[in-house]
Amino acid sequence: MSLNRLFWLISILLMLLFLTLIGRIVNSEWSAYQRSTKSMPAIKNFRLALVAEEKLIAERGLTSSLLKQKSDDPTRVFARLELARVAGDQSLAILQQALQAQAAPWLGPVAAHVNSTRQALATARKRVDFLLAQPSWRPDTETIGAAVAMMAQSVDNFSPVIVALSDNAAQADPQFRDGLESAQLTSGMRNIAGQLGAIFIAPVITQRPLTAHEVYAFYKLSGQIEQLYSVIELQLRTYRHRPAFKMALDTVRDQYLDSGLGILKELFAVGRRSGDYGMSANEVITRYGPRMAVIPQLRDLILEEMLHQAEYRNRRAAYFLLGVSILAAAAFAIFVLLMRVIRQRVLRPILDATALFVSLADERFSSAIPIPRYDDEIGAMMRAIHVLKARSLEKIHLEKQREEMIAQLQTLSDTDFLTGLLNRRAFFNQGEQQFGIAQRYRRQLTLILMDVDHFKKVNDQHGHQAGDQVLRVVADLCRRHRRKVDLLARYGGEEFLLMLPEIDLYQGLAVAEKLRSAIDARHFHLDDGAMVKVTASFGVAAFEQDHNLENLIVRADGALYRAKNGGRNTVVTSAQEMDLTRHPVAPLAPLSCMTVAPGGE
Repeated sequence: MSLNRLFWLISILLMLLFLTLIGRIVNSEWSAYQRSTKSMPAIKNFRLALVAEEKLIAERGLTSSLLKQKSDDPTRVFARLELARVAGDQSLAILQQALQAQAAPWLGPVAAHVNSTRQALATARKRVDFLLAQPSWRPDTETIGAAVAMMAQSVDNFSPVIVALSDNAAQADPQFRDGLESAQLTSGMRNIAGQLGAIFIAPVITQRPLTAHEVYAFYKLSGQIEQLYSVIELQLRTYRHRPAFKMALDTVRDQYLDSGLGILKELFAVGRRSGDYGMSANEVITRYGPRMAVIPQLRDLILEEMLHQAEYRNRRAAYFLLGVSILAAAAFAIFVLLMRVIRQRVLRPILDATALFVSLADERFSSAIPIPRYDDEIGAMMRAIHVLKARSLEKIHLEKQREEMIAQLQTLSDTDFLTGLLNRRAFFNQGEQQFGIAQRYRRQLTLILMDVDHFKKVNDQHGHQAGDQVLRVVADLCRRHRRKVDLLARYGGEEFLLMLPEIDLYQGLAVAEKLRSAIDARHFHLDDGAMVKVTASFGVAAFEQDHNLENLIVRADGALYRAKNGGRNTVVTSAQEMDLTRHPVAPLAPLSCMTVAPGGE
């Protein structure tokens, strides 16, 4: 058997064995890792939703009780509601932040339900506040029922959130389905417990007997409480051996079913006979509330246990995948070693030649070409590669020289030879693009046309070389006062153009004034030792309804002409543009001059 066939046979056998074994293991553990990774945030979201539902139902119960028996002190009533409302708003905000942080596509409708709940809740609260703020109160069953129904509807809007998050957590890891149902039942038990306690708030406040409807509600809700506890205890039977779960279930039974419901049953017995309860509503809440609080503790324990299991499975799968990766790396290293031995004996010359051809095709000429040892086909191919490399390098060198010459010619054609700024042609080429953007998208654009004052006098008194030196210094000052996106060009002679994209008229005036001040403050030291002082006049125009760049330059040139006639060393723009900037809806004023004098506006 040839070495080439031996190489492929060993490679295929090893890879098939390796991929079959590792693939099955990795697939199983990766599925477990993905399930645990997805289930952890899903369970956390579900817990936040249950807490939010608990807070909303507590606010609904308190609101219903207060509406049925309005207090004469609205301030105290609003203070009592404020605590419940703040708790509900905070729980909804935390849930919404958690949903937005995950940025999963399917969470969009869930977040929308949360937002609609907040909006419905705000509407219902306004109605409740209106009723509670009335100076005189006559109980009206229909009005109260409508307000209570609005609160109930706002809470009902939240139900799809619970269902969606519960289904998502169950889909992420079906093993947690029983735990999720137990947590949801426990949360429902807490909500019913709150409704059960709310039955006695209004009767205790007014010290009146229970109505037939309240008696029926007590029987119904207390029966549901006991039934829910039996179902929860049955579902958690597999956890009874766990001390924490046994203690939590016993605490719910002792603290709430025996003690908490006992308090309500005593009140119920009194309410059936008379309205003399012997305690205030605050005392009822103080005695009943702590006993009701043990129910959410059981719910949180169930969710914490599911999170702990998910984290444990996640870590176990991660460690196993790491071990499999190390084993796979070791097997791959052995495979590479075997491949290397055979490759050096048989395939290395061909592989080297292939790599050289690829590097030459990709214009990577740093690869060294080995000297052929034998006068055979491989040797002839290596010598041909030497010739091909030399010719490719020569071709690339010539192309590089050509590109550099083109770039130099392009730079020379776009640059003013004296100042190094853009020349007039280059300015129009680039300025037309900026003007087109401003015209198409209605963006702000300001043009500054500047002219050095009495420049001819400098040439006449000191010579043209001195004038050129002044122009170079002025150009340098302009460079210092422009942004990278601004276009600066020598327009001709002693005139300069500065285009300012995304700049309005007032900002353009500020730039022009700053540049005017810089030139005015500069002392120009000439090469012959003389010192001259020059100033500049500026015309500023902002893009409005201009049809082309030339029109904008004409308006700036008109402003510059008025600056020259107005005494020079000034910044001028049309008053029409200033009025449009300050008062966009005002009618156009007649065209006049607006001058920024030296040292200020």
